[in-house]
Amino acid sequence: MIRNLLNTAWDRWANLHPFIRSIVLASIVALGGFVFVKPTYRVFKKWRLEKNLISAEKAVKEVRMDDARDLSLTVLRSGDPRIEAFRILEKSTASLRDPMHGDIARALMTHPEGSDADRLNGFRGMASDVPLGLLGQAWASLPEKFRRDPGFATVFANRLIAGKRLSEAASVLLAVPESARSEGANQSLVRVLIGSGKKEGYDEAQRWIAAKWPSSSSGVAEWLDVFEQIPVPSLRPDLLGILRRALEDPGAADPARYALAIARLDYVANLSGRAGVIENAVSRWKDDGPVELAKFLRDLGTYRLLIETFPIKRVSDHPGLMPYLLEALENSGRWDQVKILLDENGQALTKTELLAHRALRGAKTGDSAERVQQWGAAMGEAKSGTTPNAYLILHQIAETAGMEVEAQEAMLEAIRSGRGPLPLYTDLKPVLNFLANQGRENELMQVCAIYLPFEPGNPVLLTQYAHLACLNGLADPKVILKAIKPMADAFPDALPIQCVLATTYLSDGQFSAAAATLDRLKLDPNKLSPGYRAAFLTTQVLNKRMAKDDPQIVNFPWRSLLPSERRKFGEWIKSVKP
Repeated sequence: MIRNLLNTAWDRWANLHPFIRSIVLASIVALGGFVFVKPTYRVFKKWRLEKNLISAEKAVKEVRMDDARDLSLTVLRSGDPRIEAFRILEKSTASLRDPMHGDIARALMTHPEGSDADRLNGFRGMASDVPLGLLGQAWASLPEKFRRDPGFATVFANRLIAGKRLSEAASVLLAVPESARSEGANQSLVRVLIGSGKKEGYDEAQRWIAAKWPSSSSGVAEWLDVFEQIPVPSLRPDLLGILRRALEDPGAADPARYALAIARLDYVANLSGRAGVIENAVSRWKDDGPVELAKFLRDLGTYRLLIETFPIKRVSDHPGLMPYLLEALENSGRWDQVKILLDENGQALTKTELLAHRALRGAKTGDSAERVQQWGAAMGEAKSGTTPNAYLILHQIAETAGMEVEAQEAMLEAIRSGRGPLPLYTDLKPVLNFLANQGRENELMQVCAIYLPFEPGNPVLLTQYAHLACLNGLADPKVILKAIKPMADAFPDALPIQCVLATTYLSDGQFSAAAATLDRLKLDPNKLSPGYRAAFLTTQVLNKRMAKDDPQIVNFPWRSLLPSERRKFGEWIKSVKP
């Protein structure tokens, strides 16, 4: 019977049209693939991903961070967002100082499968690689328990301290219960006191150091880091007796550093014997602790002695001497020796820093060709090189040297990159003024646009962006009014916001509304900055309160305005018929 059935089925199959048979065969093959091949591929894919993860973990242990990064990226790009891959990728990109590290750290922090330790690692990774505004957003998004955790609080506070936001840092740290504060949190509080730059702050910092000084050698190095931030003339040996006794321990793990910390106290306490203190320190540690001694002499401001103690040839054997000797030579104006140091030991610096210091030398010696050439090369290296935060490093070097144009250009490029530990918008005033004074309005707009995602709730940033967008016709005035009117209602006495609101009303043809906005402020136009005074005078002309040939209009310094302000206010005034 079965045989007959098979014969019948075969006959019917043979009688089918070839096209029908091909469709049936294709359907059978597709069904077989769906039933058998697809599950097999899934098993193979899972096995391959597991193998990549195991290989990535092995690469981390063997410190092959390039391989670890590539393997973990392969896992994530396959659509498998497992937490293990993010952990490996965060660790490897941090080690490689990869530009994507900040984004990866943020992803690890917000991963739904992440532990508290993962969130802290992610937040710590963000702190060093993202703009402060983004870090602030991440901090605000944390649950209350994390904001009161000493680990998270210390990370955020240290970034605030680095940005000179001392009061905010203190608020973050003091929100942590005193009983829960870690050594790191206490050290950050002391840094806040030191950052004040006042005698009272220095004194209180030393009381804290004495009160919190560890009873064992564990943690001493970190407290010495804090202690050494206090300017030597502001030290109070009478407050630091416990520190001195602890540092006199004959079994010190870092004898040079301990002895030189004591020398700092002796230098302050023994006014008549200071020369002897320095002489003894140099004699004892110039060979056994050269880097620690160089830092000690730098902190005392004894550049001449530092240069005499450490000839340039010693840098080859002790590369750690390079920054201290370079600083001493530059501050002493010994530019010939600076050239020798950079030529012979430039490898101790990144290429970006090396080129920047050569440009600095050109600036200080009046060699404009060297200044321009070397700075251009430094900016090019910052763009194409691998040095993390290179533009910010260039900004710091140029700013310290008084090279204002170069400093602001470097900061502008750092902002354009949109990465790295960028400051808050309110701290960008030097670069914004620099661009405004040069009439570089498009770049002002670019800075505002880049910063809006970092600080979406910043009223100053929103106001300035609205002002430029309105004057340049980049947005409908009615749309701008919807954005800025709530801010104007919330800050009724804020002159910048009210002036921008008035200007937006002018753009929308609501001249009387602009006048009403400014009338309420009872402004004296002679006391206003040029931009605000131009808006005020233009409003008066458009509302027929002032003739367009009034001396205040004719004699107005129009060249002091931004190009769009000059153009737009001029167009409005000219449009008024006599």
